[in-house]
Amino acid sequence: MKLRTDARSIAILAIFAAMILALEILPIPLLTDIPLFGGFTLDPTGIPITIVFLAFGSVFSLILIPIMWIAIAYRNPIGSVFKGFAEFYTLFGLIIAKLFLRNRQYDWKIAAPIYLTFGVAFRAIGMYITNIFLIQWLYGSPLEGAILYSATFVIPNIIQAIINILVGILIFIVIPENLAIQARFGKYGADEYDKYEEISAEELESAGNE
Repeated sequence: MKLRTDARSIAILAIFAAMILALEILPIPLLTDIPLFGGFTLDPTGIPITIVFLAFGSVFSLILIPIMWIAIAYRNPIGSVFKGFAEFYTLFGLIIAKLFLRNRQYDWKIAAPIYLTFGVAFRAIGMYITNIFLIQWLYGSPLEGAILYSATFVIPNIIQAIINILVGILIFIVIPENLAIQARFGKYGADEYDKYEEISAEELESAGNE
């Protein structure tokens, strides 16, 4: 999918970026920010990133990673390092899954498990390895301790990846087709769908009922 530079797409990206900023700057304890242990928290910040990836592709979703990082870094610099890597690995897994599915006919019953498998695997494995180095570097832990401590975060990272990807896909799937066309989400961003730009919502609904 080509990079979208139209004003509508940029505006929608800005809305999702604002969502991420709000979730990180004004977290709601035990609702949008559930603490576990060792500074790890479950939160929905990655859900908008998944939606943007499905709607606009890799570049726009990658733009959201540093925005998220900045939102966290002002209050928790160390946490932002871990979170930045974690969301990047999740997104990288989604990108690889998309390449795997490219040029194939599929529905969401097939695509969703593939996205989930790649996203979860890349985050879990990537963060296990990365945490070993980060724990040594940021906390001065010996290698043996870093390996053991990193292993305790594998399950939480798997849970967080499942939340981000599964909820993001479910939200994307339930977006009405006429809204997806108007916003040019996913496949509707291709040039062949430019003709739909001037079609009203009423015309789209009547066409869908024929």
